Amino acid sequence: MKKFWKIMLIILWVLLVAGAGTLVGFVEVEHYRQPCKKVDIKISYGAADVLITRRDVDSILLRTAGMVKGKPLGYINTGSIENAIRKQAYVAKVSVYENNEGTLFVDIRQREPLLRLINQKYESFYLDESGALLPVNPNFSARVLVANGFINDSYMKNSNYRVNILALSDSVFYDSLLTNLYKLTMYITHDKFLKAQIAQIYVNEQNEFELVPRIGNHIILLGTAEDLDDKFRRLVAFYRYGLNKIGWNKYNVINIKYKNQVVCSKI
Repeated sequence: MKKFWKIMLIILWVLLVAGAGTLVGFVEVEHYRQPCKKVDIKISYGAADVLITRRDVDSILLRTAGMVKGKPLGYINTGSIENAIRKQAYVAKVSVYENNEGTLFVDIRQREPLLRLINQKYESFYLDESGALLPVNPNFSARVLVANGFINDSYMKNSNYRVNILALSDSVFYDSLLTNLYKLTMYITHDKFLKAQIAQIYVNEQNEFELVPRIGNHIILLGTAEDLDDKFRRLVAFYRYGLNKIGWNKYNVINIKYKNQVVCSKI
């Protein structure tokens, strides 16, 4: 008798598994046939200006998958759509997926430009928050810090460039101009006062940095991207206890290159 019930239990489990498999297969077939009723595109810009729009994404969708509305979901290759969108220079992350109601979701996170570089050939490109280079969008301009001067790098020659962020803790690796510009720009951008005050970075012939402020008729000689905490601490203190009293246009040059010094001069 026990053997009989054991056999019946096994048969029951087999039937349940088979039934579940049939149900799953039916659901998959129904999903495969379900027409796409809606395309939901969401783009997260963070704190950045718009560089990629829904119209851009619609154009990529059309080129990659044709008209998706009305097309059965089973005929829409979400992987190829993701790959096509990911190749767009301003896209940091993308996810394309569907639901059982017939909606195709496209979730995008845009890259955030940190610095706009203008090289000696007047070519312009961006450095983003992840340390990667981006081309300039001819239709939109990101309102970010600008660097110009003796910059030989270009986007075309360094399109796959990315700052080795992990190496920034070791000064031995500060051997490239772009890496130093990234370090300096990150520092300025994440300081509320400096972000509001510094408008431009100029790279001189010695690959040292000169800063152009928004307020005050002077140039700040920063030197290298080393000891930024100390240099900017002295600058802010001089602004607060010096220029606030004698006037912001008193000097043409404020030199904070050297340790424990703030040297001012008129030209």
